[in-house]
Amino acid sequence: MSGETEEACGICAASCPRGNALFEVYKMSKELQHRGQSGAGYTSFNPRRKMILTTHKGLGLVNEVYQVSNTESFGQLMEIHAGPRAIGHNRYGTSGVVSQQHVQPFERRHGKLWKWFSFGFNGHITNREELERSLKRDGYHLMYDTDTEVMMHFISKYLEEVKDGDMKDVFRNLSQDFDGAYNIVYINGEGTTVVVRDPYGFKPLSYTVAEGGTYSASESNALNYYNIEGIEDLSPGEMAFLENEEVRVERYAPQRRKSFCYFEFLYFAHVSSRLEGRSVYQVRKRVGEELARMEFLNINEKEWVIIPVPNTARPIANAYAKALGLPEIYEEGLIETTKGRTFIEESSRHLKVMTKFHPLRSVLKGKKVVVIDDSIVRSTTMKTIVNYHLKKLGGAKEVHVRIGTPPIIAPCYYGIDMKTFSELFAAPYQDRIREGVPEEGVAEEMARRLGADSLMYQSMEGLIRAIGMPRSELCTACLTREYPTPWGRRTDERAYREYLTKSAKG
Repeated sequence: MSGETEEACGICAASCPRGNALFEVYKMSKELQHRGQSGAGYTSFNPRRKMILTTHKGLGLVNEVYQVSNTESFGQLMEIHAGPRAIGHNRYGTSGVVSQQHVQPFERRHGKLWKWFSFGFNGHITNREELERSLKRDGYHLMYDTDTEVMMHFISKYLEEVKDGDMKDVFRNLSQDFDGAYNIVYINGEGTTVVVRDPYGFKPLSYTVAEGGTYSASESNALNYYNIEGIEDLSPGEMAFLENEEVRVERYAPQRRKSFCYFEFLYFAHVSSRLEGRSVYQVRKRVGEELARMEFLNINEKEWVIIPVPNTARPIANAYAKALGLPEIYEEGLIETTKGRTFIEESSRHLKVMTKFHPLRSVLKGKKVVVIDDSIVRSTTMKTIVNYHLKKLGGAKEVHVRIGTPPIIAPCYYGIDMKTFSELFAAPYQDRIREGVPEEGVAEEMARRLGADSLMYQSMEGLIRAIGMPRSELCTACLTREYPTPWGRRTDERAYREYLTKSAKG
């Protein structure tokens, strides 16, 4: 996706009995930068300090928050917050405003060490409103509009209720109350360091053991420093205790219907990562090959050029060109001019897209251009690329859009910032889309809205083949309106009624 929404968050943890776990958390956080650019933070544990847990966080990129540009400041942070165990978090906000107070980890201090804890999480709690009402009935005061605060209070509540702070029981109780996606990284004043994957397994979470410590991160690419061959995926409903140089994995909740987010493969994950035992790069290549199988135009090397929208679409476009037997017309027609991803930024998308790319006129002028992207959410980006970058500035003769996913017709309630039907480009056509393929005339109408000469989406069948996982183990709710959790279905029913009412009023 060229950039229209946000998701993800990155979490990581390290236990290094003879080293500085904070430095390892910094390295992993930097490798997870693509999962969140609004803010970053960490909590470190050191029993030799008066403040056994210390937390540092702020707005901005990882290197900014860790003050890497100032060698002295970076060194001071590493020294002051040094410790044998630490957790880290990169934020992208799915709810509420982005401010210093909302950056994770959230630390809750207490005189008893097992009640003094800090944590961060990746996901979205679908039944948060109900949980907030429950907390308020119990006399809690909520200060922030965020899932994290609600989760913090429930963790502290269950710490009070379970015997000696048994973390397995704490997260078992949490799983019975919470509906949605939530991978958690947790550390307490006793040094207990835990990573937790929710019972549906919406988001990825990996761990590894290496000489000198144990490490966990949202994606395997952040663990390649340590043990590239020995990286394991935590299963849904499992938690892993990082204990010096070993990992203890325990099941805290039954695995429900596995619902891994397909979008991780197409957009969110780093291309070098492995998810559910599958190479992200290879999946994206197969997506391109599947698109080529569907191609209905007579594309040739004389007047055509195939370009990706950087950066996630490069493997898709390259494989698409090769599958058509036309690798020589694959080109870089758009050059990214800025760091960052508009998909996970929160203001003025149109302006950011206009300044995000430089078209290469020498590649595009007078050509019939096939532009390949992984998805279309709101269409802000693709409209600007087609009409402004490719046709107006680039001088393209025609522009044909090819998309690596089926049409996104419904909101996500599990952690991606596409919350309403009305903002989605394909939502008005959902009754005329079957298995990802628009009915006759629909794709032409959608292409006209984009300003494109043609539009083709990936089929659902092709997407599933490319990923190589059973469809029953993937969450494709934004493509099908088939939500895997009770509150997801309930939220969707209400949202769709509101959307129909609003549409009827014009």
